Amino acid sequence: MQTGSLLHPYRGVCSAIQTCMVDHVTAADKAGAPLARTDWLTAAIETLGDDGIAAVSIVQLANRLGVTRGSFYHHFTDREDLLRAMLDYWEKRWTVDIREQLIALQLPAADMLRALVRSIRDNRAAEHDAPFRAWALHDPLARAALQKVDALRLDYIRSLFEAAGFSGIDAENRARLLLYYEMSDPAFFASLDPGSEDQLLDARLALLLQTASGSSPPGRH
Repeated sequence: MQTGSLLHPYRGVCSAIQTCMVDHVTAADKAGAPLARTDWLTAAIETLGDDGIAAVSIVQLANRLGVTRGSFYHHFTDREDLLRAMLDYWEKRWTVDIREQLIALQLPAADMLRALVRSIRDNRAAEHDAPFRAWALHDPLARAALQKVDALRLDYIRSLFEAAGFSGIDAENRARLLLYYEMSDPAFFASLDPGSEDQLLDARLALLLQTASGSSPPGRH
């Protein structure tokens, strides 16, 4: 994956030979259990959401976690390595893992679509998307990751509509509409009570699963 010139400001504070790497562990590090790689990724993603990608620095994350920078270098080579890991984690946690969990359910297509929407909401996937999309506006590395994630999501949702009996442009349009709505909804509308949200969801899926004649397609289970 090409990083491009715009990624230069994101490079870590250490050189390739890690001359500034801190090998020792201070008392602050020993106060609790050693931090896992996911602890740093979680802190980085939270910082991204709170303050944007410019605030995701090794020093700021170490301060946030209450450890030395040496702890960081147990898991990442530099800041760019962290940025790539953030994008990989975002893809896996809020796209690949959700898809694999749904596939394991082995539900009929229409039920799978409903389970997908519920999983998107339960995992707050749309809320986590927003800061990554903002990052992708000015960073080629993040933009490439975003394009990959969007393609994975669209391919999977399209396959569900195809399994429900739609094909070609019909399946594509329905997949795009569902994906766009679910990932944009929190930014446009206030949250409703669970009962109202469920009613909207049922009505929306019924609409998307209707043919032009108003009936369900032959392939719908």
